Amino acid sequence: MELLCRIQSELNKTSPSLARLAMLVSTMEYPELDVGEELHSFVELQTVISQRLPEDSTLLGKLNEISEYLFNELGFVGNIRDYYDCKNSFLNDVLNRRRGIPITLAILYLEVASKLGIDVKGVGIPGHFLVGAYSNEETFYVDVFNKGTVIDPSECRSIFEHSAYNSLEWDDRFLVPVDNKYIIMRLLRNLKYIYLSESRNKQAYVIMNILVGLEPENIFERKDRGMVGFRIGFHEQSIEDLKKFLKEKPVGRAAVEASSVLELLEAKLRRC
Repeated sequence: MELLCRIQSELNKTSPSLARLAMLVSTMEYPELDVGEELHSFVELQTVISQRLPEDSTLLGKLNEISEYLFNELGFVGNIRDYYDCKNSFLNDVLNRRRGIPITLAILYLEVASKLGIDVKGVGIPGHFLVGAYSNEETFYVDVFNKGTVIDPSECRSIFEHSAYNSLEWDDRFLVPVDNKYIIMRLLRNLKYIYLSESRNKQAYVIMNILVGLEPENIFERKDRGMVGFRIGFHEQSIEDLKKFLKEKPVGRAAVEASSVLELLEAKLRRC
């Protein structure tokens, strides 16, 4: 719960630091991590790039310079081979290994670009994550998983069509910028599913506690916490979570699964 409080405290600031939020997530795996020291890396990156930018640089020129330095010179790259390695979701590991997934590479890019005074925001299209860059006259998108290539809206749609589920259709609202809370919750959900796929249920449960704390009205997160809590012995909390879920969603496949687990839990507690 301490980590939840630290994340909420950062989100409540007037200008929360996305990189700091991501580093706080990293402390789940690296409790001794010096967040301040890790964040200094972004100052160093910003300093190098700022010295290379002409005073009359256009927005496109700035984006190309950032991408050239991060992806071509320093070698940051999308980790296609080991996409589901949890290290790709920890920003300190991304900095050290120079490998990541779209959302962590986007956090890297967003932090550096914002320090250079560029108006940038995360763009969370389904199945992928981009960086949006804005001026009064122009809007560009950066595909950080493809060496920071600058693209236009039609190319964003093409990426979506190759990476999203077939049941989804393109919607221009996918290009609406997302806030820091959305980005951190999406990062946490990535980790949650990785941990569950590796049967690391205790680690997944820690993340679920944070997700429920950040979005208590999300009954699907409560349902997931209830199901995993059943496996690792948090039975009373699981009963509470599953009852809340079933009150809101009493029918459907998920309701059947939740009801079955709830019956087992209540029978077990009666025998105790």
